[in-house]
Amino acid sequence: MLPVFEKLLPYKITFHSVRLPLTDLHYMKYGTGKPLIIFPATISRLHNWTNLLQFMGDKFTSYFFELPGHGGSSSFRVPFKSELVARTFADFADYLKLETVNVMGFSFGGILTLKTVMAYPERVRSLILFAPCVSYKAVRFSQNRMAVLRSLLPLISKTQVQKLLLRTAHNEKTVNLLIDFLKFIGHLERTMEIRNTLLKLPADTLNTVIAEIREILTVDFAQEDWSRAGKIPLYFGMSVNDPLLNFQFTLDFLKSRFNNFKSTSFDFPFHQLPKEYDYQYLKKNMGGLLRSLDQGISG
Repeated sequence: MLPVFEKLLPYKITFHSVRLPLTDLHYMKYGTGKPLIIFPATISRLHNWTNLLQFMGDKFTSYFFELPGHGGSSSFRVPFKSELVARTFADFADYLKLETVNVMGFSFGGILTLKTVMAYPERVRSLILFAPCVSYKAVRFSQNRMAVLRSLLPLISKTQVQKLLLRTAHNEKTVNLLIDFLKFIGHLERTMEIRNTLLKLPADTLNTVIAEIREILTVDFAQEDWSRAGKIPLYFGMSVNDPLLNFQFTLDFLKSRFNNFKSTSFDFPFHQLPKEYDYQYLKKNMGGLLRSLDQGISG
């Protein structure tokens, strides 16, 4: 490695697998400092998020894992639900010998992180959320579109329908039909990347994705008891122009439930950071985020 890059990236990303009670978890690690576990979004593979891992690794010893049923992480031995991801977080922290850990989530990972802090508030040192999905009410869908999608859930959960979807996904001539369907579901970014993923999509991953979609369309934390989780320091960042999730709803929801709240807003026209936003771009243009974390999270 050239000296200039050794200076920019003094650590190497390492890849690991560990057998946990519910899944064989595939994860990557980078950086030094206090521990940070990053929760994945929908269909998040390790190689898609090395830039984010390196960026957060400037401050933390950062871990990013593939959701069970995705990539190198085996499916849960029972049907997927986000509460099982919370249990996997605790098992993973035990494996790493960490009593407490900082936690970060984005997009669908927002649901996963909130489920985790509700279940294990004593193990979460602080919480970082970027453009998180916190409720179906925050999703920018009309009532009609939401109703149509919910009505489709029983159909696409059937084994025969999933086999048909897989045949469509694995065919170069028909995969674009499935992409068009995903565009109907929501604002689809990184279309070419999604196309390449669909062409090789395993059956277990499709089944997991459908379970994730079900949670996105139905999850609501409004009636939960936040007395313990609400004491965890929260840092929140999101674009006011997010095309998939409502910024104001998300801001109000989190601010009303977390006592120690700090936030930053952006004006990006997208939900997910483009692939072109590499480590060096993030370090140059978004380094203020890490400095804000250095200043501590306070109300």
